[in-house]
Amino acid sequence: MVIHVMNPQDLQEVVALWNDCVRAGEVLYTPMSESSFQRKFYDNPNYSARYSLVAKEDGRVVGFINGVVKKEFLQNETHENTPGYITCFFVDQAHRRKGFGGALLGALIATFQSDGKSKASCSGTNPINLDWIIPGTPGHDHNNAPGMDEACMGHAFLKKRGFSDIYREVAMYLDLAAYKAAPDFLLKRQKLLEEGVFTGRYDCSLGYDFNRMCDRVGSEYWRKVLREETAKQNPRPILAATHEKHIVGFTGPVDKQASGRGWFSGICTDPQYEKRGIATVLFNLLMREFITAGAVFSTLFTGDSHHAQRIYANVGFKVARRFVVMSRDL
Repeated sequence: MVIHVMNPQDLQEVVALWNDCVRAGEVLYTPMSESSFQRKFYDNPNYSARYSLVAKEDGRVVGFINGVVKKEFLQNETHENTPGYITCFFVDQAHRRKGFGGALLGALIATFQSDGKSKASCSGTNPINLDWIIPGTPGHDHNNAPGMDEACMGHAFLKKRGFSDIYREVAMYLDLAAYKAAPDFLLKRQKLLEEGVFTGRYDCSLGYDFNRMCDRVGSEYWRKVLREETAKQNPRPILAATHEKHIVGFTGPVDKQASGRGWFSGICTDPQYEKRGIATVLFNLLMREFITAGAVFSTLFTGDSHHAQRIYANVGFKVARRFVVMSRDL
């Protein structure tokens, strides 16, 4: 057994190993080509070759693992307070239970430790996002796997090696042809308007404050999304709830992927404006925007026990898969 940093000559075998595991139904990831591997890994600004490792036997690649250490940080993130991320790992079927997977993981963790990391994590905040196929659909995809697929072998593998389950997220799916508006959607929108809360497409030229909402929600990611999108000359549609020159809820930006998926970064409501129906109104407006844009389906993630599941279920979303955020101190 030999473990070393992946080099360009290993790419063809790594891609073949990836696709063997996809075809066998062992992982939900989309198939990979050498060019898509280039775009997904090498072209990511956070990628570093030292965290892509291969296991070889007799000169042939029989295992692969990728990890990431952030180089680009959100506000308040640093090298010291962010983990080393485990993106994915594969071992050839004929070489399992022979120590290859454990050796790859051990080598990656040792590299994390040598770079000053105190924690390893498998989560959706990994800057390398892996596309995966929703089971039971005609190839409909999601653009990120937020942690470890609970149904795959990798979950038990990490548990046996000291990783803990931190929390679970559910992937939810909707064929937009089956979208049905929430029964009280229009009534809630009218009531909000009577309370001085406007809901609909946000005019970025208004320059309303969104920092107060982001501070209360505690999301630097959504602050970054809103800051960057509202600064564009031609921003994508943003659906927002506004009150007294403040954004108090938002969803979007509205986009459509080439696969036909309605894409958005998330949905949130200022905690001081919750329980008024803002999320219900914005989410229904979002589905209508997707349909107008020609999207065919939509997917999203939410906490396994989060109350927002009811909002999504009310318009037809179904749970498609469960993922586990996992972590281990180093």
